[in-house]
Amino acid sequence: MSVVKFLELSAQSEQGFEDAVRKAVERATKTIRNVKSVWVKEFEAVIENDQVTQFRVDVKISFLLDEGADVSSDLGAQGVGVP
Repeated sequence: MSVVKFLELSAQSEQGFEDAVRKAVERATKTIRNVKSVWVKEFEAVIENDQVTQFRVDVKISFLLDEGADVSSDLGAQGVGVP
């Protein structure tokens, strides 16, 4: 049986929304294995002096849990904090 876990992240970029999404995925894949997809939940932009200066996204990253591992041990092995 395959189990997919979701992790919510926020990222920002001066270049655009697509770049912010790429940054979120790049950061997630540094500590999480088996990343399968990203879903953009929200978009936001910061405006300073009548100009957009930052593009922000809130995303959900999905990743496949390793077979035979329970959720808490798999997250701990991937560097994600577990209470």
